[in-house]
Amino acid sequence: MWHKATSRFFRGVYQDDNNCVNSEDEIVPQVAAMSEKVDKMKMVSKLSVSPVEKSASKIQAAFRKHQARLKLKKQAAWQIHEKLEYSSEQTESKLKDMFEKLLKSSDILSPSVTKLLHKAGLPVEEKELLRLTNPDNIRVDATYQGPRVEGPITRKIFVDLIEAFQRGQVLHEKYVCEILHQARAILKSLPNFNHVDLTYLRHVFVVGDLHGQLADLLHIFNSNGLPSTDNAYVFNGDFVDRGRNSVEVILLLLVALILYPSSVFLNRGNHEDIMVTVRYGFFNELNQKYRTRKAPLIDLFKDIFSWLPLYSYVDAGKCKIIILHGGISDKINLKKLNHISRNRYVSIEVSPQSKTGAKRLTEEEENEYRQIQDLFWSDPDPRGRKGCRKNEDRKMACFFGSDITHQFLKQYNLSMIIRSHQVKQDGYEYNHDGKVLTVFSASNYCGGSNWGAVVRWDYNEEEPWIISFKTQAIEMEKLSFSKQLTLFEDPVYRALTEKIMTNKTALLKRFEKADKNKNDHLPLTTWADILSDVLQVDLPWLILRSKLVQEDPKGILYKTMFNDYILDNSKFQMSNAGIMEDLYMRKDMLLALFNLIDYNHSGFISRNEFADIIKLILDGENGTDDVNDAYIAELTSAMDFDKNGKIDFNEFLESFRIVNVKKNPTSTKKAAVKTKSFGLNGATTNEVRL
Repeated sequence: MWHKATSRFFRGVYQDDNNCVNSEDEIVPQVAAMSEKVDKMKMVSKLSVSPVEKSASKIQAAFRKHQARLKLKKQAAWQIHEKLEYSSEQTESKLKDMFEKLLKSSDILSPSVTKLLHKAGLPVEEKELLRLTNPDNIRVDATYQGPRVEGPITRKIFVDLIEAFQRGQVLHEKYVCEILHQARAILKSLPNFNHVDLTYLRHVFVVGDLHGQLADLLHIFNSNGLPSTDNAYVFNGDFVDRGRNSVEVILLLLVALILYPSSVFLNRGNHEDIMVTVRYGFFNELNQKYRTRKAPLIDLFKDIFSWLPLYSYVDAGKCKIIILHGGISDKINLKKLNHISRNRYVSIEVSPQSKTGAKRLTEEEENEYRQIQDLFWSDPDPRGRKGCRKNEDRKMACFFGSDITHQFLKQYNLSMIIRSHQVKQDGYEYNHDGKVLTVFSASNYCGGSNWGAVVRWDYNEEEPWIISFKTQAIEMEKLSFSKQLTLFEDPVYRALTEKIMTNKTALLKRFEKADKNKNDHLPLTTWADILSDVLQVDLPWLILRSKLVQEDPKGILYKTMFNDYILDNSKFQMSNAGIMEDLYMRKDMLLALFNLIDYNHSGFISRNEFADIIKLILDGENGTDDVNDAYIAELTSAMDFDKNGKIDFNEFLESFRIVNVKKNPTSTKKAAVKTKSFGLNGATTNEVRL
């Protein structure tokens, strides 16, 4: 059910006359917007405090204490989910740093590998792209039974595609190319920002991250109506990755754009970047669904991503709103961003080539590149700090404070920033005195328990309507509190265990150094500080300690963190455990580089090419400068199990597992025991002979 965010429910509103001053820096010259202040408040239900018998009172007190304890555990689990999401994205920053290092110096790589890695940040050659993806040259086999896109795209075709995708059908590549080329022509004609005028449209729905979750998109359409000339939508980036139907989601959005270019608006997100999709799923989904034409389709999507507008400006009458994916910074200059060549940024991970032809960007080009990163990757400061500072969670772009928000809104005569980019437990969240609204539309994201949300803004209204929803077969609200916690905790704690084990060597080194008494004990706060520092994840470790480590009156028995798990590389054993941890910890980065070098997507690369990847990753990392060519040759040879001169990446990754090695202490005989293996596809059960 829709609820309006008025003072009766969530917030108090006041008018700020300071925002009524005209500014020469308006995005679109308009009458100055009115502002509003929002204070989100939660509805609180309380147990009755009427007089009861003493025993009943004790039961109530115990129940409340139990509820509070469960709530604390649930909040801790949610914080792990959120922090590990950030932690996985920190790899993007490391990957970007590697590409920057590569641009400056490529003497550690072979020329062929260097050339292929450079290609990721370069625009696609247009004539070749059009030739390879021309739908007129693609034949449809007579056995194909799926939907067809023939002639002009109509609303009927749109609905037919929705119904086909609901049934799990995959659209033929001929029709995929037809849709992509029509959408590409529209996107290329658009300015750098979408201008959404509610004087004519009357209202607009704002949809946050969808991440390939088709069920959420179809729920939104079913609840709020399909896009049309009088039912406008802004889709705020991150259409792809993570979910299993990224292809279907982005195709439906592009068809909607083709049908209603004046009422459907697409903003680019940080995942509309081929370098990011290599790691998070869309790249592999294209490989699986379109094996015979995967390379040209990847190039076509790569090009389309680069033409998506950077943000949307909404004239809602009394209010003027900016909708962008990530956030802002003190560097953002909308006037300049409105006139850049946005398609230069084929990947935000790889800096564009300088227009001067030099290896390095000029100071002006570097400033422009940083603004693009901030637009797609920044977040409101989680600690309420003022100003701008490096985003410690993502290791990319910045955190921005409420003062930056207020300055930005005043400069451009805006009332509010609507952004996405961060999963929120309710699907939305207000920050900075109600001036920043985050909306995230992928419910139960990555196996979590969050709600999705959609925002509706009507003409001349001073505040939005918001709806939170979930699309799941199990009705979460009908489960007991403990079951909600169990469903959410399992994948979260599994991921945390994996992160701890891949940093085992570094953690033990720090623990032992801090253990002044050499008695295998550490104070609670020392143990927690070391975990935060080494893992670069700020979590409530003291609350979580019962799940991670043993303790006694002397303190934390830090070595017990590693008693039950090992990093299993049983297919081959190398002499340096730290190197193996480095490789396992960087498996996502390895995957990204592997897929780039495997330019024909065969699933294999040569030993020499793989050796170059390892050299690139280990060069100067964590004190591994002494990793020489002989060691790398030994490692790559060990990975080539069938000795055919090629490396199968999936087989390589399967060599590295976090394995639960708990044994029955009462048994002295060799026995078959169940172990949990945290591999690429989550938790699986394997039988291991001891």
